[in-house]
Amino acid sequence: MRWMMWVKRAAAGAALFVLLGLVACGRPTGGAGEAGSGASAPAEAPAAPGPASGEKPSGAKAIGITQIVEHPSLDAIREGILEGLAEAGYVEGKTLQVDYENAQGDRSIATAIAEKFAASPLDLVIAITTTSAQAVKEAVTDKPIVFAAVTDPVAAGLVEALDRPGERITGSSDQTPVDLELDLIRKVLPDARTIGIVYHSGEVNAEAQLRATEAAARDRGLAIEKRGVTAAAEVPQAVASIARRVDAFLILNDNLVVSAADAYLDAAGEARKPVFASDPDTVAKGAVATYGIDQRALGRRTGEIAARILDGTPPSAIPVLVVRDTELVVNRRALERLGIVLPAALEAEVKVAY
Repeated sequence: MRWMMWVKRAAAGAALFVLLGLVACGRPTGGAGEAGSGASAPAEAPAAPGPASGEKPSGAKAIGITQIVEHPSLDAIREGILEGLAEAGYVEGKTLQVDYENAQGDRSIATAIAEKFAASPLDLVIAITTTSAQAVKEAVTDKPIVFAAVTDPVAAGLVEALDRPGERITGSSDQTPVDLELDLIRKVLPDARTIGIVYHSGEVNAEAQLRATEAAARDRGLAIEKRGVTAAAEVPQAVASIARRVDAFLILNDNLVVSAADAYLDAAGEARKPVFASDPDTVAKGAVATYGIDQRALGRRTGEIAARILDGTPPSAIPVLVVRDTELVVNRRALERLGIVLPAALEAEVKVAY
């Protein structure tokens, strides 16, 4: 089965990563792009991501961007942030130096990146996802912080309140209304009674979404069958373990699970169970539908927040941005494979179709 092959490849990749880490004295891997590659840390220093490459342009601002893992939605947010900054006059390589680091899904690497940024002469730190933002808030005490792709900033301990974020930190939330997603499932599959959710156990963002989804499901007479995972390689087995007991799956805005979307969709596909998503990119890969947020547009608006701070506005004066606008995104090929026909009322709502 394809998802079992994926697990074997993931396990082999993990073993190789450990072996390479031993050879490299444990130095975390920097993110893709211009920053994050280059010289190794000194032998006597703790392992840390490498310094940004290139010289800082004269008069430019310097920022660090940390991202927990690479997947299309988070990458779109990061690209949007840089676009928003550029529109405000902060152009990478000209008026802006960017040190980008990716933790490759490893919490300890996220902490090392945050500690590196704390010791670097940066004007601002941008953290993409809850885990990266928590690490930065803990380590960085003298620089403004902007977060993105955080579902519940208050529950995550990042801000005091959405309208009063605190002294040094603000940002944007990508919270997708779970009631909309559950209503979408009921409209597409009126006979559905049990929804399967695989989630990252122990991660604040994922567990907050799960609680909200369970509460909304109870109000709609739906049952939730859940399985927690702690690594991406566990996702397809978790999907397979509950597939017989569910009518459909829902992928939350859960970065670890979304990073394993291909294997998730393969496992659900073998069981012929439809998968609903919380982001358009997972629908493009094969989930049937979502009421999704335009992640790149969210990134641009987050970039505007960062630009205001670089211009001198204190983070405490900028409320957390919560995007409420969604659009219906569907995958017609996935619907056809499963023999699902959208009701006419939903067809009229479709904004993007794959």
